[in-house]
Amino acid sequence: MTTQPRNETLRSSPFYYSKGYKKGGAKLDNTKGEIPQEIRTFLENLLKDANITPLDDAMKEEMLSQLYVKLDSFIMTTVIENLPPEHMDEFIKLNEENKPKEQIDAFMAEKIPNSEDVFAKAFLDFRDLYLGEAGVSNTAS
Repeated sequence: MTTQPRNETLRSSPFYYSKGYKKGGAKLDNTKGEIPQEIRTFLENLLKDANITPLDDAMKEEMLSQLYVKLDSFIMTTVIENLPPEHMDEFIKLNEENKPKEQIDAFMAEKIPNSEDVFAKAFLDFRDLYLGEAGVSNTAS
């Protein structure tokens, strides 16, 4: 494992590229139709909570796609920050080899201490960040 900062590791990792990104965060492909339903529901609720009403379905899909890219990056940063360094190379290899999502999820659950809490907090933090950027105060507890 190199000694580069963890956020640089994220951008230079094969996982980052396997998700369709390039350096700088630009999306290489469209995520429309690829957003898992539970994530789509979460993102749709974010738009609703931010009082954002897209003009049409195409705009809604574009907004969801952009939010998905941001959420994916946010979650990957959480993984990088919480995965013990001794497991990073194995994590990158799993993604480089395009292992099934279930295998990668099981790896993270096993290797990230308190992984359920870590990911739950990441989703809440993303929600708070997004709603803060949208100018909406979070009244949920």
